[in-house]
Amino acid sequence: MEIELKLLLTDVNQNELVSALKQAGRTKSDQAHFLVNRYFDTPELTLRHLDIGMRVRQKGAHREQTVKTAGSSDTGVHRRPEYNVDIDGDWPDLALFPSDVWQGEDVAALQRRLIEQFATNFRRHALELELAGGTLLEVALDSGEVLASGKSEVIDELELELVRGDLGEALQLAQRLAEQFNVRLGQASKAARGYRLAGLSPQPPIQSDQPKDLAKGLAGWQCNEHHLMLGTQGALEALVTQLSGLSQQLFDREPALAVRLAALGQGLMDAPDPRARLAQLMASPVYGQAQLALLALLPEFQGE
Repeated sequence: MEIELKLLLTDVNQNELVSALKQAGRTKSDQAHFLVNRYFDTPELTLRHLDIGMRVRQKGAHREQTVKTAGSSDTGVHRRPEYNVDIDGDWPDLALFPSDVWQGEDVAALQRRLIEQFATNFRRHALELELAGGTLLEVALDSGEVLASGKSEVIDELELELVRGDLGEALQLAQRLAEQFNVRLGQASKAARGYRLAGLSPQPPIQSDQPKDLAKGLAGWQCNEHHLMLGTQGALEALVTQLSGLSQQLFDREPALAVRLAALGQGLMDAPDPRARLAQLMASPVYGQAQLALLALLPEFQGE
């Protein structure tokens, strides 16, 4: 089971970020390499409909095929069962994975129908970091692009994957980094971004209802933030609804954070250009600090 925190970066000096990471714990390994990742599915997107992601990763002469099955990634904490197998060529061999991965589908038929759908190519600075409390993290700083249908999107993100220990320690590290760098929570995986860029998967719907709890509000905040940057009609009002709803839920429990979230929403509403204002906010540490403070209040980080 892969469990990780994904942080998106805005105008971050990567050398300074790596230095800060190394100061946060004991570095057990330190590597940098370029990764070529090809994602596969059938023309009918059979794997996508099964909530399966299928890729072949090339690092130098080494190739590895990976399947990630249905998991959760609602707020920036990503949990997904994952299977990895070394292979010799560029094309996946589905028969090398456990048969139950395919949920009863005809594996040979799937194999015949596979085509490459998109790619994600990036430079990765990878650290194995042991924190003071004994938690071990695989840290990946990725910089590159998603490529699909002649289009591209920038990849600029930091992943903190839990190898052993306490996910709360990983969150505390993220919060310390947010005091120095412009980071915010990332909701969509690279594969999800690739499917969308290729026109094979729709954007997630705007979350316009009042959030029922903190987790849904945080997920709605991230979703509507994405839509506002895309220029989707109604995104501003929906984003403000999430922020104001979260503020109301937090008023008695965390009044300072409640005021901060309300001010973020009001500032967007009052801005002559809300999209430009949001871009300014995302390029400041305060924005990510608020998201991470909210994440720390979710039950999984409170021992509930």
